[in-house]
Amino acid sequence: MNLMIIKRSSLPQSLLSHISPKISQIWLQIVQTPTKTSTMTPAIKTTHIDRTAHEPRDNSLHELLITTITPITPAIRLFHLTPSQPSQPPISFLPGQWVDLYYPPFPSCQKPGGFTITSPPSHPHMELAVQQSPLNPPAAYLWQDPSTLLHTPVRIRIGGSFTYPPQILSRPSEQQPLLSSPRSSSTPPNFKKLVLVAGGVGINPLISILSHISTTRPQPEITLLYSLKDPNSKIQSGDTSQALFLDRIINLFSNQNDPLKGNIKLFLTTTGGPTNTNNISTNEITTKNLSIPFEKRRISLSDVSNAIGEHKDDVAVYICGVPSMTDQFVDGLTSPSPQGLGIDKSRVLCEKWW
Repeated sequence: MNLMIIKRSSLPQSLLSHISPKISQIWLQIVQTPTKTSTMTPAIKTTHIDRTAHEPRDNSLHELLITTITPITPAIRLFHLTPSQPSQPPISFLPGQWVDLYYPPFPSCQKPGGFTITSPPSHPHMELAVQQSPLNPPAAYLWQDPSTLLHTPVRIRIGGSFTYPPQILSRPSEQQPLLSSPRSSSTPPNFKKLVLVAGGVGINPLISILSHISTTRPQPEITLLYSLKDPNSKIQSGDTSQALFLDRIINLFSNQNDPLKGNIKLFLTTTGGPTNTNNISTNEITTKNLSIPFEKRRISLSDVSNAIGEHKDDVAVYICGVPSMTDQFVDGLTSPSPQGLGIDKSRVLCEKWW
């Protein structure tokens, strides 16, 4: 059956005169009632600058050259940046910080991209990990053919408060500006246990922190909880080559001369695999004389709680991942008992990535 749709405002007045007065009155009320339009506006995607507007930033822009580009996974490249002038002093930053990155042409009104520094401050170059993201102009620029990028300049500004050691837990004599290089110290940190929690590329600032700790004395006891995808179960079978920074982490914990003190635990998820924390399958990877337990699920709050153990009053916890994870864990750790663990908020730091 075919129906002809007539716009309500187009019905002629002459036609209404042949309709009963009651129906005619109802129709006129419909015609004369203003149509409501939706007041919903499309969601605005915030930029790196918007999300980090409250964070501390250096006032200076530094020009660096892209000197090496290394793909470490199919979707992530490592960039080494070095000063554009030999006389240029080293750039000061703290482990865990990020950069605002501007790409040519300079100057421009472009909004910078935000990329985490993955090298420790002691390295002669600055290392950035950049994930492929065609809709993010700075990332898209850095994912051009490497031959067009090598030895070209970028400009960076240091920022961020997700730093090691945690400033709020440092003794007054050990506190330092957020935008300076860490000082060497023989004074033990004001915490005995360090728990690092990473979801996916949330490992980026934590690898800078771990690399820095490996060069300092004394060191806290460290537990790293690292959740990452293992779609083809390669990591479970011992192939860690495509797992972001996992080989570097293993080297830091298995160094024969002076390994990091502590342990690693992996949480591996596969496409369509189990994510229910009640469905636990545990195993371990053995490599370089290091046994690394893994579970085929996501990290849970109880995992973080177990890592903290009896150190509620002398722990520092760093959490980096998607907002849903960081918010849940921070709330669970800092809420008063019995809803949470009641850990002092100054001992729990978090960084979110989108």
